[in-house]
Amino acid sequence: MKVLEEDFTTLAERVDRALASIRDMPESEREKAMELKKSIEAFHELALRKIVRALRETEAGKEVLLKVVEDPAVYAVLLMHGIIKQDLFTRVATVIEEVRPYMQSHGGDVELVKVEGNTVYVRLNGACSGCSLSAVTLKRSVEEAIKARVPEIEYVLMAKDELASGFMPPGIVGADVDLEQSGWVQGPPTSELEEARPVRVVHDEYDLLVVRVDGKVMAFRNSCPHMGLPLHKGLVDGTVLVCPGHGFRFDLTSGECLTAPYVQLEPFPVRVEDHRVWMRLD
Repeated sequence: MKVLEEDFTTLAERVDRALASIRDMPESEREKAMELKKSIEAFHELALRKIVRALRETEAGKEVLLKVVEDPAVYAVLLMHGIIKQDLFTRVATVIEEVRPYMQSHGGDVELVKVEGNTVYVRLNGACSGCSLSAVTLKRSVEEAIKARVPEIEYVLMAKDELASGFMPPGIVGADVDLEQSGWVQGPPTSELEEARPVRVVHDEYDLLVVRVDGKVMAFRNSCPHMGLPLHKGLVDGTVLVCPGHGFRFDLTSGECLTAPYVQLEPFPVRVEDHRVWMRLD
Protein backbone atom coordinates (compact mmCIF):
# COMPACT_ATOMS: atom_id res chain seq x y z
CA MET A 1 0.00 0.00 0.00
CA LYS A 2 2.90 2.37 0.69
CA VAL A 3 4.19 1.95 -2.88
CA LEU A 4 0.70 2.65 -4.28
CA GLU A 5 0.44 5.82 -2.18
CA GLU A 6 3.86 6.97 -3.40
CA ASP A 7 2.86 6.26 -7.02
CA PHE A 8 -0.38 8.18 -6.50
CA THR A 9 1.53 11.18 -5.15
CA THR A 10 4.01 11.07 -8.03
CA LEU A 11 1.24 10.94 -10.61
CA ALA A 12 -0.62 13.81 -8.95
CA GLU A 13 2.54 15.90 -9.04
CA ARG A 14 2.95 15.13 -12.76
CA VAL A 15 -0.58 16.36 -13.39
CA ASP A 16 0.12 19.56 -11.47
CA ARG A 17 3.30 20.18 -13.47
CA ALA A 18 1.50 19.55 -16.76
CA LEU A 19 -1.27 21.99 -15.85
CA ALA A 20 1.30 24.58 -14.82
CA SER A 21 3.03 24.30 -18.19
CA ILE A 22 -0.29 24.68 -20.00
CA ARG A 23 -0.93 27.97 -18.18
CA ASP A 24 2.32 29.32 -19.64
CA MET A 25 1.28 28.57 -23.25
CA PRO A 26 0.01 31.21 -25.69
CA GLU A 27 -3.76 31.60 -25.36
CA SER A 28 -4.66 29.80 -28.62
CA GLU A 29 -2.51 26.77 -27.73
CA ARG A 30 -3.71 26.80 -24.13
CA GLU A 31 -7.33 26.60 -25.28
CA LYS A 32 -6.55 23.59 -27.48
CA ALA A 33 -4.71 21.85 -24.66
CA MET A 34 -7.55 22.49 -22.19
CA GLU A 35 -10.10 21.23 -24.70
CA LEU A 36 -8.07 18.02 -25.07
CA LYS A 37 -7.96 17.69 -21.27
CA LYS A 38 -11.74 18.15 -20.98
CA SER A 39 -12.41 15.65 -23.78
CA ILE A 40 -10.23 12.97 -22.17
CA GLU A 41 -11.83 13.59 -18.76
CA ALA A 42 -15.33 13.36 -20.27
CA PHE A 43 -14.42 10.05 -21.92
CA HIS A 44 -13.04 8.70 -18.65
CA GLU A 45 -16.09 9.91 -16.71
CA LEU A 46 -18.47 8.13 -19.10
CA ALA A 47 -16.55 4.86 -18.73
CA LEU A 48 -16.24 5.17 -14.96
CA ARG A 49 -19.95 5.89 -14.50
CA LYS A 50 -20.81 2.74 -16.49
CA ILE A 51 -18.43 0.68 -14.35
CA VAL A 52 -19.86 2.05 -11.10
CA ARG A 53 -23.44 1.60 -12.32
CA ALA A 54 -22.76 -2.03 -13.20
CA LEU A 55 -21.11 -2.73 -9.84
CA ARG A 56 -24.08 -1.27 -7.97
CA GLU A 57 -26.47 -3.72 -9.61
CA THR A 58 -25.43 -6.61 -7.36
CA GLU A 59 -24.57 -6.95 -3.69
CA ALA A 60 -21.21 -8.52 -4.59
CA GLY A 61 -20.51 -5.61 -6.92
CA LYS A 62 -21.35 -3.12 -4.19
CA GLU A 63 -18.85 -4.82 -1.88
CA VAL A 64 -16.14 -4.59 -4.56
CA LEU A 65 -16.95 -0.92 -5.13
CA LEU A 66 -16.71 -0.12 -1.43
CA LYS A 67 -13.37 -1.88 -1.25
CA VAL A 68 -11.76 -0.19 -4.25
CA VAL A 69 -12.97 3.26 -3.16
CA GLU A 70 -10.75 2.88 -0.09
CA ASP A 71 -7.75 3.25 -2.42
CA PRO A 72 -6.77 6.95 -2.49
CA ALA A 73 -6.18 6.97 -6.25
CA VAL A 74 -9.59 5.46 -7.03
CA TYR A 75 -11.29 7.74 -4.53
CA ALA A 76 -9.61 10.86 -5.97
CA VAL A 77 -10.60 10.01 -9.55
CA LEU A 78 -14.22 9.24 -8.68
CA LEU A 79 -14.42 12.37 -6.56
CA MET A 80 -12.95 14.51 -9.34
CA HIS A 81 -15.65 13.37 -11.76
CA GLY A 82 -18.45 13.86 -9.23
CA ILE A 83 -19.30 10.15 -9.24
CA ILE A 84 -18.97 10.04 -5.48
CA LYS A 85 -19.36 12.96 -3.13
CA GLN A 86 -17.75 13.71 0.19
CA ASP A 87 -20.10 13.45 3.13
CA LEU A 88 -21.05 16.68 4.86
CA PHE A 89 -18.78 16.08 7.87
CA THR A 90 -15.74 15.53 5.63
CA ARG A 91 -16.47 18.68 3.63
CA VAL A 92 -16.75 20.76 6.80
CA ALA A 93 -13.62 19.14 8.25
CA THR A 94 -11.72 20.09 5.09
CA VAL A 95 -12.69 23.74 5.56
CA ILE A 96 -11.67 23.58 9.24
CA GLU A 97 -8.22 22.31 8.23
CA GLU A 98 -7.87 25.17 5.76
CA VAL A 99 -8.64 27.88 8.35
CA ARG A 100 -6.65 26.25 11.16
CA PRO A 101 -3.32 27.94 10.24
CA TYR A 102 -5.02 31.34 10.53
CA MET A 103 -6.45 30.41 13.93
CA GLN A 104 -3.09 29.14 15.15
CA SER A 105 -1.35 32.30 13.98
CA HIS A 106 -3.57 34.15 16.47
CA GLY A 107 -2.72 31.80 19.31
CA GLY A 108 -5.87 29.70 19.05
CA ASP A 109 -7.29 26.63 17.39
CA VAL A 110 -10.61 25.18 16.32
CA GLU A 111 -11.96 21.65 16.60
CA LEU A 112 -14.90 20.22 14.69
CA VAL A 113 -17.13 18.47 17.22
CA LYS A 114 -20.09 17.33 15.11
CA VAL A 115 -22.39 18.15 12.22
CA GLU A 116 -26.13 17.76 12.72
CA GLY A 117 -28.34 18.60 9.77
CA ASN A 118 -27.58 22.19 8.76
CA THR A 119 -25.71 22.98 12.00
CA VAL A 120 -21.99 22.68 12.76
CA TYR A 121 -20.71 22.52 16.33
CA VAL A 122 -17.14 23.63 16.97
CA ARG A 123 -14.88 23.96 20.00
CA LEU A 124 -12.44 26.87 20.22
CA ASN A 125 -9.16 26.31 22.05
CA GLY A 126 -6.20 28.37 23.22
CA ALA A 127 -6.57 32.12 22.95
CA CYS A 128 -9.87 31.61 21.13
CA SER A 129 -11.51 30.25 24.27
CA GLY A 130 -9.74 32.51 26.71
CA CYS A 131 -10.59 35.90 25.25
CA SER A 132 -14.16 36.83 24.44
CA LEU A 133 -13.18 39.41 21.82
CA SER A 134 -10.81 37.16 19.90
CA ALA A 135 -13.27 34.28 20.23
CA VAL A 136 -15.97 36.29 18.50
CA THR A 137 -13.61 37.39 15.73
CA LEU A 138 -12.11 33.96 15.09
CA LYS A 139 -15.44 32.11 15.36
CA ARG A 140 -16.87 34.52 12.80
CA SER A 141 -13.95 33.72 10.47
CA VAL A 142 -14.63 29.99 10.82
CA GLU A 143 -18.36 30.50 10.31
CA GLU A 144 -17.91 32.59 7.17
CA ALA A 145 -15.47 30.07 5.67
CA ILE A 146 -17.76 27.10 6.33
CA LYS A 147 -20.89 28.80 4.96
CA ALA A 148 -19.03 29.96 1.86
CA ARG A 149 -17.66 26.50 1.03
CA VAL A 150 -20.52 24.35 2.33
CA PRO A 151 -23.75 26.24 1.54
CA GLU A 152 -25.92 23.56 3.15
CA ILE A 153 -24.68 24.76 6.55
CA GLU A 154 -26.79 27.54 8.06
CA TYR A 155 -25.54 27.65 11.65
CA VAL A 156 -22.11 27.37 13.30
CA LEU A 157 -22.43 27.05 17.08
CA MET A 158 -20.18 26.50 20.06
CA ALA A 159 -20.26 22.97 21.45
CA LYS A 160 -22.28 22.84 24.66
CA ASP A 161 -19.21 22.28 26.79
CA GLU A 162 -17.49 25.29 25.31
CA LEU A 163 -17.13 28.22 27.70
CA ALA A 164 -15.73 31.63 26.86
CA SER A 165 -14.49 34.45 29.01
CA GLY A 166 -17.08 37.03 29.87
CA PHE A 167 -14.54 39.74 30.73
CA MET A 168 -11.10 39.88 29.19
CA PRO A 169 -9.56 43.29 28.41
CA PRO A 170 -7.73 43.28 25.04
CA GLY A 171 -3.99 42.81 25.23
CA ILE A 172 -3.88 41.72 28.85
CA VAL A 173 -2.33 38.38 27.92
CA GLY A 174 -1.19 36.70 24.73
CA ALA A 175 -1.28 33.08 23.71
CA ASP A 176 1.19 30.42 24.86
CA VAL A 177 2.08 32.08 28.15
CA ASP A 178 2.70 30.60 31.56
CA LEU A 179 -0.43 31.75 33.33
CA GLU A 180 0.91 31.18 36.82
CA GLN A 181 3.97 33.29 36.03
CA SER A 182 1.79 36.04 34.54
CA GLY A 183 -0.29 36.92 37.58
CA TRP A 184 -3.13 34.46 36.97
CA VAL A 185 -4.56 32.17 39.66
CA GLN A 186 -6.49 28.96 39.25
CA GLY A 187 -10.21 28.95 39.79
CA PRO A 188 -12.62 26.03 39.78
CA PRO A 189 -12.80 23.50 36.92
CA THR A 190 -15.57 24.30 34.47
CA SER A 191 -17.30 21.04 35.41
CA GLU A 192 -18.12 22.57 38.80
CA LEU A 193 -19.86 25.58 37.31
CA GLU A 194 -23.60 25.24 36.92
CA GLU A 195 -25.46 27.76 34.81
CA ALA A 196 -26.33 30.92 36.80
CA ARG A 197 -25.17 29.40 40.11
CA PRO A 198 -22.42 31.54 41.72
CA VAL A 199 -19.38 29.86 43.25
CA ARG A 200 -17.31 31.56 45.94
CA VAL A 201 -13.53 31.47 45.46
CA VAL A 202 -11.17 32.80 48.13
CA HIS A 203 -7.53 33.43 47.22
CA ASP A 204 -5.30 35.23 49.73
CA GLU A 205 -7.04 38.54 50.41
CA TYR A 206 -9.35 38.18 47.43
CA ASP A 207 -12.94 37.05 47.90
CA LEU A 208 -14.41 36.31 44.47
CA LEU A 209 -17.69 35.35 42.91
CA VAL A 210 -17.38 33.10 39.82
CA VAL A 211 -20.45 32.37 37.73
CA ARG A 212 -21.29 30.72 34.43
CA VAL A 213 -23.99 32.55 32.52
CA ASP A 214 -25.04 32.30 28.87
CA GLY A 215 -21.97 30.21 28.03
CA LYS A 216 -19.53 32.72 29.52
CA VAL A 217 -17.56 32.70 32.75
CA MET A 218 -17.58 35.88 34.79
CA ALA A 219 -15.63 36.72 37.95
CA PHE A 220 -16.52 39.58 40.29
CA ARG A 221 -15.41 40.76 43.70
CA ASN A 222 -17.72 39.03 46.16
CA SER A 223 -18.88 42.29 47.62
CA CYS A 224 -22.01 44.34 46.99
CA PRO A 225 -20.86 47.86 46.07
CA HIS A 226 -23.79 49.23 48.08
CA MET A 227 -22.81 48.16 51.60
CA GLY A 228 -19.96 45.70 51.00
CA LEU A 229 -21.94 42.60 51.96
CA PRO A 230 -21.00 39.24 50.36
CA LEU A 231 -23.11 38.15 47.40
CA HIS A 232 -22.49 34.41 47.03
CA LYS A 233 -25.63 33.50 49.00
CA GLY A 234 -27.85 35.80 47.00
CA LEU A 235 -30.77 34.52 44.96
CA VAL A 236 -30.37 34.19 41.19
CA ASP A 237 -33.32 34.91 38.91
CA GLY A 238 -32.31 34.11 35.34
CA THR A 239 -29.20 36.22 34.82
CA VAL A 240 -29.94 38.57 37.72
CA LEU A 241 -28.31 38.20 41.14
CA VAL A 242 -30.18 39.68 44.12
CA CYS A 243 -28.02 40.86 47.03
CA PRO A 244 -29.10 39.03 50.23
CA GLY A 245 -28.54 42.21 52.26
CA HIS A 246 -30.65 45.00 50.79
CA GLY A 247 -32.05 43.46 47.59
CA PHE A 248 -29.88 45.28 45.06
CA ARG A 249 -30.14 43.54 41.70
CA PHE A 250 -27.12 42.90 39.43
CA ASP A 251 -26.94 41.67 35.84
CA LEU A 252 -24.46 38.77 35.95
CA THR A 253 -23.66 39.09 32.22
CA SER A 254 -22.16 42.54 32.76
CA GLY A 255 -21.99 43.31 36.48
CA GLU A 256 -24.33 46.28 35.98
CA CYS A 257 -26.53 47.21 38.91
CA LEU A 258 -30.18 47.34 37.85
CA THR A 259 -31.30 48.95 41.11
CA ALA A 260 -28.85 51.85 41.19
CA PRO A 261 -27.08 52.58 37.88
CA TYR A 262 -24.28 54.48 39.62
CA VAL A 263 -22.85 51.29 41.19
CA GLN A 264 -21.50 48.16 39.52
CA LEU A 265 -19.82 44.90 40.47
CA GLU A 266 -16.04 44.91 40.15
CA PRO A 267 -15.07 42.42 37.41
CA PHE A 268 -11.83 40.45 37.11
CA PRO A 269 -10.31 39.18 33.85
CA VAL A 270 -11.11 35.52 33.21
CA ARG A 271 -9.48 32.96 30.97
CA VAL A 272 -10.81 29.46 30.29
CA GLU A 273 -7.99 27.03 29.57
CA ASP A 274 -8.09 23.22 29.50
CA HIS A 275 -11.51 23.13 31.19
CA ARG A 276 -10.35 25.27 34.11
CA VAL A 277 -11.05 28.87 35.05
CA TRP A 278 -8.12 31.25 35.51
CA MET A 279 -8.46 34.73 37.01
CA ARG A 280 -6.15 37.73 36.86
CA LEU A 281 -6.13 39.42 40.28
CA ASP A 282 -3.39 42.05 39.91
